[in-house]
Amino acid sequence: MNKLHIISSGSKANAYIAESQEEFILIDQGLSYRRFLCRCEDLGIECEKIRAILVTHEHSDHINGVFLTAKKLGVPVYSTEKTIEIIKKKDRYGNEFIPVEKDSPFKIANFVFTPFSTVHDAVDPVGFNITLSGGEVICFATDTGKITTRMMSYIALCDHMILEANHDYAMLYRNARYPADLKARIRSGRGHLSNDQSFEAIERIAGKCPKTIIFGHLSEENNSPDIIHNMATDFKNKNRLLFNCFIARQNEPFSILLV
Repeated sequence: MNKLHIISSGSKANAYIAESQEEFILIDQGLSYRRFLCRCEDLGIECEKIRAILVTHEHSDHINGVFLTAKKLGVPVYSTEKTIEIIKKKDRYGNEFIPVEKDSPFKIANFVFTPFSTVHDAVDPVGFNITLSGGEVICFATDTGKITTRMMSYIALCDHMILEANHDYAMLYRNARYPADLKARIRSGRGHLSNDQSFEAIERIAGKCPKTIIFGHLSEENNSPDIIHNMATDFKNKNRLLFNCFIARQNEPFSILLV
């Protein structure tokens, strides 16, 4: 049985768990260890079965809980060499860090992972294609300012996908709390995907649309699940597509059975 567990997703903290044949891999961990454990318990996840932690990039909302979690669970941390150079300086527990290379598959337990480059204001950000037991593929594509042709080649291979839909442009534009330079950073080619950009990416693979699409990393201030839901409904009707649509949220963990 294959599942995807959304522990947290948004601008404050991100953590996801892929499950395949009762083994688990954690992708990013931006929560406190206590909150992480509570959410896993709520979802029925046995944390002692987590085999490793994968880190997409060094921003705090993705790594705040990585080090204590790795120590408590006794598992290694995988990321690119450049990212490890940065995050290792923040580790006080003597954890094991294992470097991986982009576009080079590696195996952990029942999973095969292939990292690929994303475009973000981090030292060496990556997404992952994760091949599960039975051959189905999950694509993680968040924290990217644009979708490159290379990224599309990975997205086109997936059966299930977590895709960033960070902001609604109009909401971001109207947000008086955000200074102009922060708005520019979010909208830049090394920032975050807007809702429109996310659906443009899906349209590019409409001929092989994933069975499951989870929209993630939503800004609580500059986006709304209702906007995403309405856009997804219109998009599916317009393109005559059938995919299961989920919206990941900051404080509402849930699990998806991948079939």
